[in-house]
Amino acid sequence: MLEGYSTNATAAKIRAIHGNMFTADNYRELMSRRSVPEAAEYLARSARFKDVFREVDPNTVHRGFLEELLHRQNFNTYIRLCGFQGLDKLPFYDFLIRKREVECILSIINSINSSLENPSPSDIPGYVIKHSQIDLLEISRAESFSDLLKMLRGTSYYKTLVKVPLREDGSADYTECELRLRNEYFSEVLRQVRDGFPKAEAKELTDMILAEIDGRNIINAYRMKAFFGFSPEEIMRRSLKFTKLGKKRMEKFYQSETAAQMLEWIDRSVLGVNSADTDNIEVKINRVKARRLSSKIARSSSTPVIMYAFIQLCDIEVGNIVHIIEGIRYGADPALIQSQLVIS
Repeated sequence: MLEGYSTNATAAKIRAIHGNMFTADNYRELMSRRSVPEAAEYLARSARFKDVFREVDPNTVHRGFLEELLHRQNFNTYIRLCGFQGLDKLPFYDFLIRKREVECILSIINSINSSLENPSPSDIPGYVIKHSQIDLLEISRAESFSDLLKMLRGTSYYKTLVKVPLREDGSADYTECELRLRNEYFSEVLRQVRDGFPKAEAKELTDMILAEIDGRNIINAYRMKAFFGFSPEEIMRRSLKFTKLGKKRMEKFYQSETAAQMLEWIDRSVLGVNSADTDNIEVKINRVKARRLSSKIARSSSTPVIMYAFIQLCDIEVGNIVHIIEGIRYGADPALIQSQLVIS
């Protein structure tokens, strides 16, 4: 088994990169910039993102391309880390590639359903294309859901999506597609953890993944209740099927009569320990999550745990930076921007 030899060097590399991730001070400095080009110039000089800006003029970077650069930097870092000690030989370490594949497929389904022009090759991240096991460029040309299924035939994605019932117009419900794809994704990741690592390590990694799913389910359930008034049955049907908190606890949360009661439930749960005093559900849940992930990187002796925690923190970091850039772009109050950042 590959994990039979030491991967401490990879863990050390991740910790070193984690030490260069943006802090509250970095975010404040970024918020002090008055334009998107100024913000891009700050990012280009940072230890975290200078590599991806090497051949880019910060003065010409628009918001959308800037976000793509940040995601590219994190993905390239992940690929380098996986290859450093041959971790990419283990199926588990494909988790970010498969996650990005799911996101690309969902983007294509959304375009089809919205009667938009199909994504062009430039809309599919090139840094994912060359590592994907499916032809993302080919499936981006699908003009209907049936076309997409034909192009995915022979892949696990076909087996998942072919079960989605079609509407009279031949389209497929986006939410149903997303639910099935993400359930299948997490099911496969959890299976690889169970079969690929020693028992104690597998439990630590499984618990972290299940906690991630709980957070996703709680955020989505709150949105469904607060913005759409969904019933508990509708919320449960649209939630991922895995949980660390436990089925009965999650069902009690889903059965809350109001969004305010959901927030009260969170405050009484382990997710509410030192959580932010806010009704912004993403900030409330993800600040607790970020602290937990940072602790994993600092204290865990498991390389896959440290890797998985690091990648989640990378996504949180990009979300913070994009939020700041949007605030700069629209002249938002820096105090308001800062109150909505996820900082561990």
